Amino acid sequence: MSRSRQPLGQPPDRAAALSVNALEAVLAVAATGSMSVAAQRLSCSQSSVSQLVSQAESLLGCTLFDRSRRPFRTTVEGNELTRQATRILRDLSALPQQVAALSERPPLRMAMIDSFADTIGPDLIRFAAQRAGDLFISQGLTPAHINDLQERRVDLVVAGDAVDEYDGLFRLPLLTEKFVLLLPEASRWNAADATPTDLARVLPFIRYSSRSTTGAIVERYLRVARVPTGRRIEVDNADMMCALVASGVGWTITTPLHILQGLPRLGGVAVRKLPTPTPERQVTLVTREGEWEQTAARLATEARRLLVDKYLPELVDKLPELASEISVAQA
Repeated sequence: MSRSRQPLGQPPDRAAALSVNALEAVLAVAATGSMSVAAQRLSCSQSSVSQLVSQAESLLGCTLFDRSRRPFRTTVEGNELTRQATRILRDLSALPQQVAALSERPPLRMAMIDSFADTIGPDLIRFAAQRAGDLFISQGLTPAHINDLQERRVDLVVAGDAVDEYDGLFRLPLLTEKFVLLLPEASRWNAADATPTDLARVLPFIRYSSRSTTGAIVERYLRVARVPTGRRIEVDNADMMCALVASGVGWTITTPLHILQGLPRLGGVAVRKLPTPTPERQVTLVTREGEWEQTAARLATEARRLLVDKYLPELVDKLPELASEISVAQA
């Protein structure tokens, strides 16, 4: 069906199919029951209305009105066209405002932890780009991001914990993951009962910066478990961490999402569960209360879907041991 419009009174040719004028003529006759009254309503001649209705009937191959009665009554087909035409013309009327609204969408500023930004991030950003105006994306550490959120420098944050200590925030949990032991698969210390204390005696401990939420959680666990880590190597990204472990340089304590981030470098590593109590972290989508909450909810739903349908199957396929160490939040 064409949406072309031409001067009223000039019936469309067959190539144009049903025009807006023809739909308006059919609706006017259906509403008034008269060609002449419909013509007055449309400010055109009666013959023009009659030609437009006849053209519509010819194109559709059916009779739209029972002309043997006065006022005219719509046939079954005419009633259906009237219903559909009402919806089509209403949508056409709203279209300019809807298109204009697209250019009025406010910019969205998002901040993400590195392990999320480098894995699910690109797919989620693509999803957000279809529903927001300009996008501004940054990545880094949760404490700095939450400070930027409170200072209104960003609008949405994917944080590496539940950020329960802050007031005035709207939170949507995405996933909970347990920390695991990552060690060189080929090393002679790769035993099923290997513990952090065993590894600390023979290999350097590869750690995250203690300024990060993940690093702080690991350091707290090591203190509580009284693990003497000995020599340490500090890195600032999961890619390097996984590469160092795979090459036999050292061992680490990390999360499934960080392992997913370093997946291309995971040849030659082994995963072991940590002795209880096992630390865990919650990845959470956060915004300010009363702002961007609907957008946050849509993004959270999409992020959970991506995890379940795409990213976790990829991770578990390579490291089945991680299947029980990560759980996606329910909506």
